Amino acid sequence: MIGKVKVNQSFGAMCAYVLQEKAPGKGAEVLAAHGVRTDSAAHMAADFDAVRAMRPGLGKAVLHVALAFPVEEKEKLTNEVMGRIAQDYLKGLRIDPENTQWAVVRHQDKTHPHMHLVVNRVDLDGQTVSDQFIRSRSVDVCKGIEQDYGLIVADQVGHRQAREIGPTPKQQQATTPKEQQSADWSRARQEIGRALSYTAGQARSFDELREALRPRGIELELTRRKDGSPAGVVFAQDGHRVKGSQVGRAYSAGNLEAGFAKARELGHDPAQQWQQLGQDYALAKLAAEYAQAKQRQAQQQLSQQPSQGLGMGD
Repeated sequence: MIGKVKVNQSFGAMCAYVLQEKAPGKGAEVLAAHGVRTDSAAHMAADFDAVRAMRPGLGKAVLHVALAFPVEEKEKLTNEVMGRIAQDYLKGLRIDPENTQWAVVRHQDKTHPHMHLVVNRVDLDGQTVSDQFIRSRSVDVCKGIEQDYGLIVADQVGHRQAREIGPTPKQQQATTPKEQQSADWSRARQEIGRALSYTAGQARSFDELREALRPRGIELELTRRKDGSPAGVVFAQDGHRVKGSQVGRAYSAGNLEAGFAKARELGHDPAQQWQQLGQDYALAKLAAEYAQAKQRQAQQQLSQQPSQGLGMGD
């Protein structure tokens, strides 16, 4: 299970997208909702905006999460099950599904099961739903749901499904096969770069980097000179081939080899570094929870203070 989290501004645009009223062939189907009408995108957006008005200064009030599952789980993931998963996902993010507006819509335009969850970041009490560390928290929640429902672990099938959730702006604007190919290649380059930013610094050789990239659906191809030194490196994803230097100067064959040599010289242990990354995420999560606890405590203290007789205009 993969959750792709975004925070946006317009409920109108988001509701029109998830309900797919202009593209009924995509088979958008509302699975569940709370606090909003689902008969039209206009009505849904109006209901979201009515509550959003309690926090006019909150620019990005739209929380959008695309939840994707491996194609192998299609039979298991009935509409009822996916609806329950959406509510469990909200609870995992510490969002009260009974005190928050939300809607979950399943799309049928991909081979793998996926749904779109739209949430109002202003709850029914007028309080702001925090998006602090929400992406890292989402990863933890998805892993927990995989265990609870006996689902295939996302890392076992790679991240292809996450890429299929929706096109990039450049892909949407492409009108010719050539433009589409260029847009698809650009997207592959961006995702390869994102993967390398997490893996290249943890590896001590091209072999270790290759093994770290494979679970992400990326292959590494290396050519060497006669003396054995690396001549060039190419990364391949879904048929798109990208040279390391096209991803970034740091990922050319020579610069990667220099980084591996430095890591070997310093005696870095990749297992320890991955453990450190996990600890960093845990500390970030703890910091977020501590900040939220302090905020709640301050709000409680403020509410317990005796009234000073202030009027509505004060």
